[in-house]
Amino acid sequence: MIDELISMLFINSSYRFIHCVRYYSTNHQLKWSSSRVRQTFIDYFTKHSQISHVVIPSSSVIPPKDSGTYFVNSGMNQFKNIFLSQQDKIIQQCVVNYQKCIRVGGKHNDLSDVGHDTYHHTFFEMLGNWSFNNTYFKRQACTMAYDLLTNIYGIDKNRLFFTYFNGENNLIQPDYETKQIWIDLGINSERILPFGMKENFWEMGEIGPCGPCTEIHYDHTGQGDPLQVNRDNPRVVELWNLVFMQYERRQDKSLIPLTNFHVDTGMGLERLVAVLNSFESNYDTDLFTPLFDTIHSYCHPSFSIPIYSQANKNQQYAYRLLADHARMFTIAIGDGLIPE
Repeated sequence: MIDELISMLFINSSYRFIHCVRYYSTNHQLKWSSSRVRQTFIDYFTKHSQISHVVIPSSSVIPPKDSGTYFVNSGMNQFKNIFLSQQDKIIQQCVVNYQKCIRVGGKHNDLSDVGHDTYHHTFFEMLGNWSFNNTYFKRQACTMAYDLLTNIYGIDKNRLFFTYFNGENNLIQPDYETKQIWIDLGINSERILPFGMKENFWEMGEIGPCGPCTEIHYDHTGQGDPLQVNRDNPRVVELWNLVFMQYERRQDKSLIPLTNFHVDTGMGLERLVAVLNSFESNYDTDLFTPLFDTIHSYCHPSFSIPIYSQANKNQQYAYRLLADHARMFTIAIGDGLIPE
């Protein structure tokens, strides 16, 4: 039944969906529309007084052959050759963009979570800024991220937690440098938390560029409980991931230091829009509400249920699944994927 609804929704409403999303994203009366959030991010980095970035368009979600991924799953995919020093000419040293991403398999797979929670998606937009070849590194990246979130977007710093890499069996040293940077920026040490390889060492896939990362998490509850960070709590979510590319993972699983260091950051647009509008669910944003209206026009039951209510739980799941998959199908087919 769900497969039939998805097919019907896509065939009959993909054109309408695209225009609805454009209308709502631009004109819907929200404190922060998705288009405003996206443009504010781009403007911050392109107009930065000390480190100006150049906008690079999103690549297709269809990756090059032999890339090792089913789809483009992060903003850094199109820059992989730069990280590995396999690209002779680099047009810009600092870039910013919003990248279309799909995660339905491989190392980064959100497919099984979609519909069950309020903050994972098969398709999402990743806002990111990059520094290539040591142009800037940890301190500048952390400083700009904190400034943008608190001073430009106006997020309460007391709702934020910061994580750093705690090392791995004496093979990779803890990233105490990043911990100290957050302290220097005025973050209370109780909000700076250590985690291991799973949470704070980012890898694109089984092989390729990788490195320690620092994550910024947002606490929707305002209770300030550090034990809820990285615990799959839908009310304490990862917001921004700053990756410091320092290694290459080889086929034999070894880690080889890169010739130059790079910065690769990624923040989910959907989560940020939800945070800025005080929504606990990404599905309440203007990126999904027009889709819910379309689903309602075909299926009739409305989606006016508290997000943590157990009432009509299957209905909530179906709405989220349909909306998410319709977005993903539309983007993938628009980028040239041919369904079998």
